[in-house]
Amino acid sequence: MKKRKIFSLGILLFFLFGMATASYADQWILNHRANKLPKNLKKRVELAGGRLIHAWDFAGIAVVEFDDEAAARAFETKNFKIMPDVSLDWLPGERTVEADSIGDDEPSYPYQWHLPVIEADKAWDEGVTGVGSRVAVLDTGIDFSHPDLGANVDFASSASFVPGVADFIDDAGHGTHVAGIIAAVGNDWGSIGVAPDATLIGVKVLDSSGSGAFSWILNGIIHAVVQQADIINMSLSGILVKSGLAPDYTARDAAQLHTLFNKITNWAASQGVLIVTSAGNDGMDYNHNGNLIRLPAEASGCIAVSATGPVGLAAFDTPASYTDYGTSAVFVAAPGGDYRLWPADSWWLDMVFSTYPGGWAWMAGTSQAAPNAAGVAALILSKYGPMSVGRLRNHLAQTADDLGKPGADPYYGHGRVNAYKAVTK
Repeated sequence: MKKRKIFSLGILLFFLFGMATASYADQWILNHRANKLPKNLKKRVELAGGRLIHAWDFAGIAVVEFDDEAAARAFETKNFKIMPDVSLDWLPGERTVEADSIGDDEPSYPYQWHLPVIEADKAWDEGVTGVGSRVAVLDTGIDFSHPDLGANVDFASSASFVPGVADFIDDAGHGTHVAGIIAAVGNDWGSIGVAPDATLIGVKVLDSSGSGAFSWILNGIIHAVVQQADIINMSLSGILVKSGLAPDYTARDAAQLHTLFNKITNWAASQGVLIVTSAGNDGMDYNHNGNLIRLPAEASGCIAVSATGPVGLAAFDTPASYTDYGTSAVFVAAPGGDYRLWPADSWWLDMVFSTYPGGWAWMAGTSQAAPNAAGVAALILSKYGPMSVGRLRNHLAQTADDLGKPGADPYYGHGRVNAYKAVTK
């Protein structure tokens, strides 16, 4: 696989931290205890003074709009659970730092230290590049005009679920960076992804600020499954407070939203789709997270990925300074980059290099770790063909490099993913 070159580039560096904040919405989500909606639901909602927005009959879930909370709560019955369509900041605490250009026509592959760490280059040498695998990126969208991404995007299957946004173009940058880690094209310049011949499905579920309602994300998951994605990458991290967060939602709402999320992610897994998520960037111990629920990392049917990162381009498998951890959630680890050397010269080189609207960028976070793992999963499917979610999860875990304590480890889970082992064992 040839190395890549890039042109002059202003460095954009991101790291994410902090707890998401919620905002109250007039939309509500109905969850029927049976996985089927009544045929007269639209009429019943309208008689109660509301409006039906979305309905997923197969899941028994609907999104409705009411003018006030009292009318919405009154619609609940023994069969219907109703909860606010809470909007969260799924990319909290974003910070940007700009540095000088790295110069014209410099080869970019040496900046992508994460690829040889997971031995992606050796996997390519085996002839495995992701052909036939379909990966949906649920995020802020994808810059489909980017020369490193456009050729791999399935435009017909891509979509936006952000109200008022017609297409899935990235207006924040986060989703484009994630997409490039998974499947930037091998085209002799720019950057290259872990699975450079995999197909990307862009699913915009977050707005330009990184916020999004639960219904947008649920809609995105359902769409990705319907569009026959093999893998869904969600480099997102929203936090609900178990005891509630007045006036946005109650403790009961938080529990019901968690149950609802589990319902959809379990359904996706039952349809043969692996959901890969970021573990989170708050240094949180999942084994002792008390009053918090982090989604999608703690949703059923998903695998959460923690981050590793170097220090001065050495000790590449060091747990990242910000990564969440804990055996109750972390399934595997993958390179996410770090910024321990800030503000020393060239500290950003320890971060992950990938595509960005208008160019390329260095970013660090479990948002970068998750697509590394998703890319390896895409290589596995490319090599061995379709398989059950359980088998794919097991193969990803069994071929990972077992780091830290033997067996399941709080920081590495089953180990740091290894692309070469994944396609040869």
